[in-house]
Amino acid sequence: MNDVQNDAALRDAQPSAAVRDINGAPLVRLDRRFLGFSIVATLLLCWPLLVFGHPSYIQDSVAYHKGGRAAVDYVLKSLNRPEVSTTANRSTQASPSTPAATEITGNEVKGARSVTYSIAAYLLSGPGATMLLLALAQAAAAATVIVAILGAFGGLPTRRTIASLIVLAGATTVAPVCFLVIPDIFAGLIIACTILLTVAQSRLSLGVRLLCAAIATFAVTAHNSLIPIAGGMAGLGLGWVAIRHFTNDPLPRWTWAWVVGPLIVGAFTLLTINRVAFGETSLAAKRYPFALSRSINNGPGRWYLEKHCHELAYTICTVYPHGLPKGGALEFLWGPDGVTKRATPAQMDRIRAEEPAIVLAAGREYADFEMRMLAYKFTQQLIRFRPYSFDARMALDSGGTAQLAPEPHDTDRILILIYIVAAISTLLSCVWLAWAFVKRRLLRPIIVLLFLGILGNAATCVLFAAMAERYQARVIWLIPLFALALSGAVGGSGRDTRPRVA
Repeated sequence: MNDVQNDAALRDAQPSAAVRDINGAPLVRLDRRFLGFSIVATLLLCWPLLVFGHPSYIQDSVAYHKGGRAAVDYVLKSLNRPEVSTTANRSTQASPSTPAATEITGNEVKGARSVTYSIAAYLLSGPGATMLLLALAQAAAAATVIVAILGAFGGLPTRRTIASLIVLAGATTVAPVCFLVIPDIFAGLIIACTILLTVAQSRLSLGVRLLCAAIATFAVTAHNSLIPIAGGMAGLGLGWVAIRHFTNDPLPRWTWAWVVGPLIVGAFTLLTINRVAFGETSLAAKRYPFALSRSINNGPGRWYLEKHCHELAYTICTVYPHGLPKGGALEFLWGPDGVTKRATPAQMDRIRAEEPAIVLAAGREYADFEMRMLAYKFTQQLIRFRPYSFDARMALDSGGTAQLAPEPHDTDRILILIYIVAAISTLLSCVWLAWAFVKRRLLRPIIVLLFLGILGNAATCVLFAAMAERYQARVIWLIPLFALALSGAVGGSGRDTRPRVA
């Protein structure tokens, strides 16, 4: 009998099954129950505030705040002075290690970060410049998606839902990542929302679908590294939809539109903003040359340029006629002799245009070393996901500019404990998901999409930036989340896994 009940619950978890409660409403909908669990989840995710007293910051946090302030000031001035041209736009981000003014020569922009996230960072920077409201907004977005996933696959019975939320908040990396005030949390949210909108659409009301799509759409615009992740997940989702279509397995109407909608709307938003702000019709206008800095830091880029600069007319060779600066990727970008200090805005534009050719040429010339290095970094990225430290505070100086100040208290021991607990929960969840993949055929598409998304995040970071523990911390919490959600479908009956009607 239990096997029959479990099979029934798994059939309910199929995306094609239009699971409804006794009133005919979709299983997960924007009602008091959903909102109540979302509030509880948000409060549980706020535990870093109790432990550390403030969100976590890096120099990028300061840069987003400064860029958002400049963008808002520019918009306000433009409304009062319509003759202001777009070339005077100051919505650019400062480098993580320098004030915004060092990024601009005259009215031209050397490099920029996400305009949408910068504006959000500035508008939600209070109280003071703590950016607490931004961190709370990120926690609320994560909580909403978490509750939607738990409800879509396992229902929202009170005891199991509360227990799952406690485990996720205390035994994964999601809470520290939410309170790191840069857009890291949105990498995990893109993966989670795309899976929901692909394979669980029939278990979500229109309101919940729109909410998840809106979160995913903002995520696409929040950081350049999230664009390939969103594109990859959308491609995987469309592939799954095509397979279901050719096997005559019915899907809800317009499933494909929900899968690609956040990517299309987010991309159009980026194109529009970048055209207005920087005069470029590009998804990543004025981006910093992270891929080039990664190649130089790993070795092939440096060796290739040192060997061929005398015969090639690359702009980077003109900027550094006597050799590239020593140090790692951050020093190359923002160090005292970094490229953002030495290059003019016009040179930065040419460096961005030449970046793909240099990186590919260096990779081909040192292919064996490049492949070994990327494989090593990729493996490191998958298994290292310690959350970023809370060792700095942010405040306004006498001139009203945000600055970081060191935190007098040591937070490393707490973060090491979080990492150990998260590693244990992730390992146990992987074991359970492996069992579910073998034993429960209906869950396989969900598990495959989940792990391909996590692998894609690691590959994106290693290829286009560098290996950093916080990059994997931003998505690794999805493994325990989906293990808890899918265990509800496997372990409960169809009646037990459905919410009670209010």
